[in-house]
Amino acid sequence: MSDTVYFLSDAHFKYSKQDPLESTKRALFRNFLLSIEGASRLYLVGDIFDFWFEYHSVIPKYYGDVLDAIGRLAGSGTEVFITGGNHDHWFGSYLPDTLGVKILPSATVHEIQGRRVMITHGDNLLPGDYGYKVLKAVIRSRPVVAIAKLFHPDLLYAFAGAFSKTSKGLTHGWTGRCAERLVAMAPDNFFNEGNDAFVMGHVHLPRLNDFDGKTFIILGDWETHFSYARLEGGHFTLESYQSEGDTVREIL
Repeated sequence: MSDTVYFLSDAHFKYSKQDPLESTKRALFRNFLLSIEGASRLYLVGDIFDFWFEYHSVIPKYYGDVLDAIGRLAGSGTEVFITGGNHDHWFGSYLPDTLGVKILPSATVHEIQGRRVMITHGDNLLPGDYGYKVLKAVIRSRPVVAIAKLFHPDLLYAFAGAFSKTSKGLTHGWTGRCAERLVAMAPDNFFNEGNDAFVMGHVHLPRLNDFDGKTFIILGDWETHFSYARLEGGHFTLESYQSEGDTVREIL
């Protein structure tokens, strides 16, 4: 086993494989996980699935290849951690009990290679955005979750897919501005827990910035950039997994 640690977010794997892009990003994801077997840890930092809602006895069959790849990596000895995002917050017992994946709280600090790393999906970091924050509180409330479980899984997943497509269309143009604002906020706001590194997802634009020995990372996504962070010897790099020959290039 090596000490290398990886961080990846925002794959947004769909509950249907009909989109050609879906097949590409799944194949790259499976190959990437094969390539990092023997690593110390993999952190999946939210929105790995475009929607995940766990019933007691129903797991979406469309995620089978993704789940198999994650389970194989965990079974190889690499510790796999996952935190929910705004699309896949509703994890239950399947991932830990069946695959051996450890579910993290929405924000947590882990000591890794001498670094104190804050890990969070990051969908609640920007000031304002009160409409989203109210919606988030509602859809995560116990009464709404209980009502959702009354619906057939096909109906719930179809509704979630339509909602996801609409929301992405509305927010696509904000990505660059959000990334710039978060980078500007980072030195004064994201290192207040004794952490010297901050790793987040949610914003689909990879960024790595150093502030006097403190590292701020936006992971980007596994849809357009196929980006991830690597921590090796206490040093972070932000890289992209390329489709041509499954090669890697450093992007920042």
